[in-house]
Amino acid sequence: MAVISAPPEIRDSSGVYVLGEHGFIKVRDSRNGFNCIVERRARHLSPMCYDAEGSTSTLQATLMRGDLLMKGTDPVEIEKRIDEAYRDGHLHAPLKTGIVYMLSTEEDWHDQSSGGVTVHIVPHIMVYAPYLKNSDIAVGKEQVWKTNRVWIQYEGRPDAYLIFSVGGTWAQP
Repeated sequence: MAVISAPPEIRDSSGVYVLGEHGFIKVRDSRNGFNCIVERRARHLSPMCYDAEGSTSTLQATLMRGDLLMKGTDPVEIEKRIDEAYRDGHLHAPLKTGIVYMLSTEEDWHDQSSGGVTVHIVPHIMVYAPYLKNSDIAVGKEQVWKTNRVWIQYEGRPDAYLIFSVGGTWAQP
């Protein structure tokens, strides 16, 4: 499931992480700088493939999130600990522009902030945009999650991303 997030030419040489009993385990080393994983957040599974920059930065938060999840830590507490790890320097924002492929067609987001609405996530590409907010790029709340707009996920955070939908142009193998 993790490698379907990446284009075919990246998959075979990417590193792969899987979630084990005590957290994420690397099951294949990267030969191209990319690492693929199925990120876990509360009620959400996200197949992702990070480039080399993201592998040294935001992927580390994903690994920490998985470790805490497998320890039974409450999802709200997990995010508090991730925020603290960014503040105290154990985690760091990307230092340069980079990309995360999320080209899977098998992703749903269960949005608890909107009354439990489930949103089907179209294939997309994320570009690191630490601390950027939607208001910085003139995107209103009603434009978030729209496939015809670029918008910021996790706005204002060190792990914020510009989201570029690729919609129906991607065909999963």
